Amino acid sequence: MNKKKSSIIKNILHLFYSAILANALNATTLILLANYFNSENYGIFSVALALAMIMHFFTDLGVSNTFLREGSKKEDLSTTLSSYIKIRVVCLLLAFIVFSIGIHVFYQELQILFMMYSLLIPMVIGLTMQSIGITYFQLIERMQFIASIKIFSAIVLIISTTLCMIFKVEVHLAAFLYGFSYVGGGIYSLYLLYKKAEVKWKSSFQKQLLTNLSPFLISGLFIMLTPQLGPLVLERTLPLTLVGLFAVAYRIPSALYQVPGVIAGAFFPLLFKHYNRGELEVHTRLNILQMKMMSFIGMCMTISLFYLAGYLVAILFGDEWHSAVQPLKILAAIIVLQGFNIAIADGLTTRGLQNRRTITQFITISIGLVSFYYLSITYGVEGAAFAVLIMEIVSFIGYILAHPKRKTVLTTVIIPYGSYFSISFILVHYLLFKYPFIAILSTIIFVSAMIFLFDKTIQAFIVNFIKKKKQPDTKQLTDGRQKEDGNIAN
Repeated sequence: MNKKKSSIIKNILHLFYSAILANALNATTLILLANYFNSENYGIFSVALALAMIMHFFTDLGVSNTFLREGSKKEDLSTTLSSYIKIRVVCLLLAFIVFSIGIHVFYQELQILFMMYSLLIPMVIGLTMQSIGITYFQLIERMQFIASIKIFSAIVLIISTTLCMIFKVEVHLAAFLYGFSYVGGGIYSLYLLYKKAEVKWKSSFQKQLLTNLSPFLISGLFIMLTPQLGPLVLERTLPLTLVGLFAVAYRIPSALYQVPGVIAGAFFPLLFKHYNRGELEVHTRLNILQMKMMSFIGMCMTISLFYLAGYLVAILFGDEWHSAVQPLKILAAIIVLQGFNIAIADGLTTRGLQNRRTITQFITISIGLVSFYYLSITYGVEGAAFAVLIMEIVSFIGYILAHPKRKTVLTTVIIPYGSYFSISFILVHYLLFKYPFIAILSTIIFVSAMIFLFDKTIQAFIVNFIKKKKQPDTKQLTDGRQKEDGNIAN
C-alpha cells in the first residue's frame, strides 16, 4: 500500500478536480451528440441512456454501500473484495437477462430497439467495471485513483465521439461507440484495482455483504430513478422532439450537481467509520461540515447557471435549442437543493437510518411521477422542469424532518445558509439583473462574505488553513488508510 499521507481536504480536491474535468468532458460529448443527432434521435438516445443507468443500478442492488459498511470495520479487505466482485458479476448477468425481456415487452419499434441494444450492452458492462474499482478506492480513501478512472473514461468518451462525427458514422454505431468508451474506462479501473489490491478468489463468501441490504437496495433504486424519471415519463406525454429538448435543458444541471456531490464521496466512508466506532458527536460535526461545503458550492453553481443559461444554450447547442433556456433557468435551482439534500441524506444513511431516507425517497418519486405527468401535459417542457424542482423540494423537507439532529441542522446550516443565499440573490438580482456577469460575481462575493463573517466554525477553518497550521487529525494505519479524530469539523 502506498503510505503517502493524505487528508480529507486532499481527497475532496482529488474528487473535485476530477468531477469538474470528467463532467465537462462528458457534457461535451452529449452536447456534440445533440448537434450530431436530430432532435428525435437525441430523444431516443436520452431514453436509452436513462435505461442504461437503471440497468447499471441492477448490477449493484445496493451492495456497494454494504461493501463500504463492512469494509470500514476490517483491516484485511481481500476476502470482502472477492465476495463483492462475485456479487456484481452475478447481478450483471441477471440484469442482462431481465432487461432484454423487458425491452422487447415495452418497445417494438426497430429503430428504438437498435438504439437500446447499441448503447445498453457496452455501457452497462463498462460502468460495472468502473464502479467496482471506484468503490474500493473510496473505501481505502485513495481518491486520486478515482479521479484518474473518471478522467481516463471521459477522455476515451470524447475521443470516440469526435471520431464518430469526423467519419459521420450512422447513429446506432455512434451510440455503440459511446457505450463502448465506458468499457475502456472499466478496463483501466480493473487494472488499477488489481495493481493496488489483493483479491482472494478462493476465500469463503462474505454473507455480511447481504445483511440489511434491502434498505440500500430500495434507496439506491430511488436515487437512480430520480434523474431518469423525466425522459421515461415524458416519452409517454410529449413528442420525442420535446423529450430531446428537455434532455438538453436537464443535461447541464444534472452534470453540475455532481460537482458538490463529490464532497460526499470523501465524507461518506469517514461518516460510516465514526458511527461504527460510536463517535456520534464527531459524526454530527463532520456531517454539518459536509452540508456547509456542499451547499455553498451548490449556491455558486446555481447562481452562475441561472444568469448564463441563455449564453450556454446558444454557445453549446445553437439557436435551434433556444426553447431550452427557460427550463434551464428553472432547473438551475436544483443544484443548490441537491447540495443540501445529498449531505443530509448521507447523515441518515451512515447513522443506520436508511429506512428514513428510503421513505422520503418513495414519497419524492411518487409525487414526481404525478408532477411529471400532469405538468408536462399542461405546460410542456417548462412544466417538466417544475416537476424536477418539486421533487427536490419534497426531498429537502423530508430529509430535514427525518434527521435525528434536525434542530442542529436547521439552526447551523439550513436557516443561516438559506438566508445568506436568498438575501444575496434577491438584492443583487434586483439591482444588477441586466448585467449577468457582474451579478454572478457580486452574489458569490456577498454569500461568501456573510458565511465568513457569521459562521465562526468556517471562519476558523479557513484562517487555520491559510496559516497552514497542522491539525492532529490523521494517523496513518499500517495498510495506508487513515484514522481521523474529527477535529477538522470542530
